[in-house]
Amino acid sequence: MIIHDARGGQVLRIGDPGQGIHLLFSAPERPYGDDPALDMPVQAKGFGVDVRELIRTLDGDGVVEFVSSLAGESSSWSEPRIWQSSERQLKISAQRSGGRIVLTWGVWGKLTESGTSWYFETVTSHRGEREMRGLSEAFQALLSGKPAEIG
Repeated sequence: MIIHDARGGQVLRIGDPGQGIHLLFSAPERPYGDDPALDMPVQAKGFGVDVRELIRTLDGDGVVEFVSSLAGESSSWSEPRIWQSSERQLKISAQRSGGRIVLTWGVWGKLTESGTSWYFETVTSHRGEREMRGLSEAFQALLSGKPAEIG
C-alpha cells in the first residue's frame, strides 16, 4: 500500500493501478507550522481520470481510528459507516458485503477560476479485517511521517 514517489516521499496507494481507478494519498504538510491543520494531497487516477485535491484535516480528523474501527467489526452493518474530513473535501463510506468491506471514496474540489465545484467518487473492495488493519497502519505511517513498509 505504501510506495515511494519520484522524490522518495511516501505515497499511500489504494486500489490496483491495473484494475481501474486508484487513489494516491501523498505525505501531508502543515501549512501553518504547529497549528493542527494538516493538508494531504490526494489523486484519483486511471482509465481517463486524473483528478487532484488537497484535503484539509485537523491532525487527520480521526481517519486512522475510523479505518481501524472497520477492522474490529466482524458482523454485517445495517447502515453505512461514514467518515468525513473537517472541511468536507473527502468522505469515506464503508459497508460490509459478503465478507468484504466496500469503501466509497468521495472527493470534492473547487475550480479556482470559476468558483464552481466538482465531485468524484470511486469504490474499492477490501478482504475484511486484516486488510483494514493494513490500511489503518498505512494511514498512520503517512500522517506521522514515519517510514512504513513498502507493499
